[in-house]
Amino acid sequence: MSSPLTRLIREEIWSAKLLSIQDVKLQDVQSGLESGLQAGLSSSREERELFLKILSRVVEDARTLAEFRLLKASLGVEPPTDSVDGYVLRLVWRMKKFLALLYSGSSVPHGRRLLAYFKSSCGRYRRGDVVLLEVEKTLPFYLEDCVELVERPIYSYLQLRGEVLRTNG
Repeated sequence: MSSPLTRLIREEIWSAKLLSIQDVKLQDVQSGLESGLQAGLSSSREERELFLKILSRVVEDARTLAEFRLLKASLGVEPPTDSVDGYVLRLVWRMKKFLALLYSGSSVPHGRRLLAYFKSSCGRYRRGDVVLLEVEKTLPFYLEDCVELVERPIYSYLQLRGEVLRTNG
């Protein structure tokens, strides 16, 4: 495994929280690859092959780190606000909440469409619009926090009583 990514993976595994990954940590990985790439261009065939194996390992390590962080976020671990990937991890939270609303039947459906209330202007829609949208068109607006799904009244009542399992939002 590549050294900076190996450390990040190890730290992430042992931490109950999602670690804050700063630009500096990623720049360590990138600068190591840059120097290796420059040296690899002028080296022998065997050295280039070795460099390509190392590069594929770095990509594999990066994928492992990404999968682990996405899994932790989807399990409800709060994403750090100052992390390079904080925005993406918060989208995972919102997607989880969206799917819970979809699966529970709490949102008001009409076929494959959902009733969405625009709480801010997005795209061609304005704040206050109530629109029936296909699920796949609703999701991007939901992820950007432009819409709320209109819920059936019984679910809103249960939430007020605290009887519905709340999702991270």
